[in-house]
Amino acid sequence: MVIIKLMGGLGNQMQQYALYQKFIALGRETYLDDSWFSVPVSDNCTSRSLELGLFPEADYKIADKEQISCVIGRDNVFSRIRSHIFKGASGYIKESGLYMADIFERDNIYLEGYWSAEKNYADILPLLRDKFNFDKMLINAPAGSIEAAQQISGSAYSCSIHIRRGDYLNSENAALFGGIATPAYYDSAIGYIRETHPETKFYIFSDDPGYAREVYGDDPSCFIVDVNHGKDSFFDIYLMSLCNAHICANSSFSFWGVRLDKDHNPVASSLPGYESISPSNDICIRPTIHVRTQEFDADIMKDLWKGWTFIDPEGVIR
Repeated sequence: MVIIKLMGGLGNQMQQYALYQKFIALGRETYLDDSWFSVPVSDNCTSRSLELGLFPEADYKIADKEQISCVIGRDNVFSRIRSHIFKGASGYIKESGLYMADIFERDNIYLEGYWSAEKNYADILPLLRDKFNFDKMLINAPAGSIEAAQQISGSAYSCSIHIRRGDYLNSENAALFGGIATPAYYDSAIGYIRETHPETKFYIFSDDPGYAREVYGDDPSCFIVDVNHGKDSFFDIYLMSLCNAHICANSSFSFWGVRLDKDHNPVASSLPGYESISPSNDICIRPTIHVRTQEFDADIMKDLWKGWTFIDPEGVIR
């Protein structure tokens, strides 16, 4: 039995669900644990809600307390201490590296983490695109979103740019996530796209559209996409997925804009029942690191994120 903890925002939940589907594809009995969303968050944390239900095709099974206790022990002080001290032996595994290949060889485990490395589920991206299918939801999309989709699809060459500010600006998050997707990063990424596709139209998605207008509002090749708000914000993922190229923030939300792009086909070994995936022809750019405590190792990252281009905070292509 494998149990995967759901937590964080929509992009992270999609990553945890993707890992869930990877274990299902491996023929493993797998469940999700959604109990994180019933616990009040601290003052320094961003309040989140379970949003996988936004996707009608994203079916899953929730673990009950008995199943969880079978893997990590009863919910009492002794079990929590035991799980903390003897993580591997107790069945509880907390993500401790960029990619943990050994988890796919183990059973009776409870997994806690964000699992952002694309290698975790690159070989089942076609399946995940079916699970995170927007087609049935477009009837409820804002009219502006449909118009934006038509504009993007009508562009000779389009590139999404995701700029995340919002909760990344508070002091605690800024210390962890700030100073990574810098203005130098975005300038370099845009220049990289323009070198091969000078006619590119850039579609900018941000939780701070005012800032986006201030920086890019005078550039005739840039369009600020400010049509999806509140509960409709997730439609931005759909719009990003329609673009030919992508410039991501250090944010799982923008990573899914790439992963749901049908032309994004990272080189990966196939699982039984899935066809081999051909190399990607699109341009996908991401920061070299996700958090400031991470050190960039080009060989490792290019293996975990095949076909991606990496640019550091100083704007250097790595």
